[in-house]
Amino acid sequence: MMFCPLAIDWGNAADWASAIASFCAVVAALWIAFGQERNARKLRRSAKNEEHARSAHLISEVIRLTAEIEAFANAGAMFAETGGGRNGGLVSHSQDIEGARAQLSALQHYPQSDPRIFGEIGRIIRESALPSDFLASSISFQALVCRGLAERLAPRRAILAQLLSSSS
Repeated sequence: MMFCPLAIDWGNAADWASAIASFCAVVAALWIAFGQERNARKLRRSAKNEEHARSAHLISEVIRLTAEIEAFANAGAMFAETGGGRNGGLVSHSQDIEGARAQLSALQHYPQSDPRIFGEIGRIIRESALPSDFLASSISFQALVCRGLAERLAPRRAILAQLLSSSS
């Protein structure tokens, strides 16, 4: 048979055109589906990274505030031990401690999914509380309270550092 352009079997051409169009539609559908999956995966990864960054920032801030309370307590103990605690000299140290505790209390409202962090914040707030009669008590008692406070917070900072490294 001789090739003649006018003798094309249009039924076969239509079948071929339909098959090619169907194949292209399937490829396009697969391309869209896999593209959506890739985008969803990227979004999940991004959300996970953001969650990790928020958690690391929160833990770092709690460590910083805990170290501040420790430093204020150690300074207050040294101040009292050297006799500087007379006439309410530890007022500023106790106010600094209370200010850092208030910041920790505010961090408990920070959106976070890890209950271990909030548990540690609560323990730090509880363990850093000064007795209500702190400023009215003797200088030696003030020094003991400040030393004890600093000693109780050091292990809390270590636990927070472990949480920070385990979330990395």
